[in-house]
Amino acid sequence: MKLLFSGNDYIHKVLVVAAEVGVLDQLEFVVNNPVGPDDIIWGYTPLGKHPVLVLDDGLTLYSGLLACEYLDSLGPAPHLFPRDGTRWRALTEMVLGDGLFDAVSALSIDALKAPQDRVRAGMLRNRRRILGALDEMERAAAAFSDDVFHIGHICFAGGLSFLDLRRPLQKLKIETTDDRFDWRVDRPRLSAWYDKVIDRPSLRLRPADLGIVGTKKLKTP
Repeated sequence: MKLLFSGNDYIHKVLVVAAEVGVLDQLEFVVNNPVGPDDIIWGYTPLGKHPVLVLDDGLTLYSGLLACEYLDSLGPAPHLFPRDGTRWRALTEMVLGDGLFDAVSALSIDALKAPQDRVRAGMLRNRRRILGALDEMERAAAAFSDDVFHIGHICFAGGLSFLDLRRPLQKLKIETTDDRFDWRVDRPRLSAWYDKVIDRPSLRLRPADLGIVGTKKLKTP
């Protein structure tokens, strides 16, 4: 299988699932700058988005979450995508964590723009998404247990780690209190869960551990 993605230094849900399932060694990594002159993503998907998983039979899975579910299907139970009555809660949490990630990404792009090019209404909307997602994640964390780990938890951890890495609210200061923003304040259950789960080996995995730095794959001797 071939995994096409941009090797940014944050938790990547496809890599996490591949590590959990034990299929990292079955993946060929193709690293690409999604906005550079050597952009090859369009040769794999008309959507032009990473990551893309190309199966051995040529079928291309255009979505990272779809790639995650396929990789999970290759492993034994218990599955990261539950197949029992807990499935829909896990998938809801998956979308919630991924939504947090997307809102952080959008505001991080705003932070790179000149102030006159930013749209305040759009930034406020993504700020509201971040705060709303965090509050809902705090409520969900009340039911988490140490012996259950699924795709929802992977996406929660991914969104939170990306928020810690990019810190878009502190950078943009959309509201006057944002320079002091700390998602852990008033979210003790989510904070305690995150501090435990982030030490899981698959969640500590970075593209650099696979010989990938930035948008390049390092050559091995």
